[in-house]
Amino acid sequence: MSDEERYVTQNVQPKERSSVQTSQLKFKDCLVMLHWYKTLLGISGIVNCVLTLTLITLTRLAFQGVLLQCPKENSPNITHEEEIGNLKVNSEARRNISNKDTDPCVSRTTGQTGLCPSEWLKYQEKCYWFSNELKSWSDSYGYCSDRKSHLLIIQDQLEMAFIQKNLRQSNYVWIGLNVTSLKKTWTWVDGSPLDPKLFVIKGPAEENSCAATKENKIYSETCSSVFKWICQY
Repeated sequence: MSDEERYVTQNVQPKERSSVQTSQLKFKDCLVMLHWYKTLLGISGIVNCVLTLTLITLTRLAFQGVLLQCPKENSPNITHEEEIGNLKVNSEARRNISNKDTDPCVSRTTGQTGLCPSEWLKYQEKCYWFSNELKSWSDSYGYCSDRKSHLLIIQDQLEMAFIQKNLRQSNYVWIGLNVTSLKKTWTWVDGSPLDPKLFVIKGPAEENSCAATKENKIYSETCSSVFKWICQY
């Protein structure tokens, strides 16, 4: 019996040792994998921090660049007024209108690229609003200005055709054109002169004359007359 017990003991001990060694190896492998996992997490965290800091820095630089390009709105401006008969239109407002489409620092009413507000019509790069009320030329001018727009400036015959198509009426409608008392010439509200080759005004160019459109033509009317009007920006 002692020989058999010795034989069993000799055969069992190596198996137990082999199992213990295997367990130790697996444990060591787990420790190595855990170490590498922690290392990768650390590297990933560092990379994320660097990317976040880079993004913040670029955002600040871009914001500073915009501030450098855009002048402060509170800077004092010397303004002059041009008399239009018994009307007065601020010449600084004319310059603001002329610079609106080219100044990257001026935000549009919509705040959305390529879209117009509700009840406004879009044509090319402009937005148009057609009134249903009747006002004098100066009141129409003020109405558009209060809504960060201006009376219609017609640049070509295609734009005129678009306007007439959407008017669908035969009544006069105010546009952003009038005779200034200083120059005695037809001038758009952005300060640019009327191109006589593009449009011919029917009627006199005299004091207290403002322009209204009707059926693809432009007429000289007394500024105190009341018509519908068109705002544009």
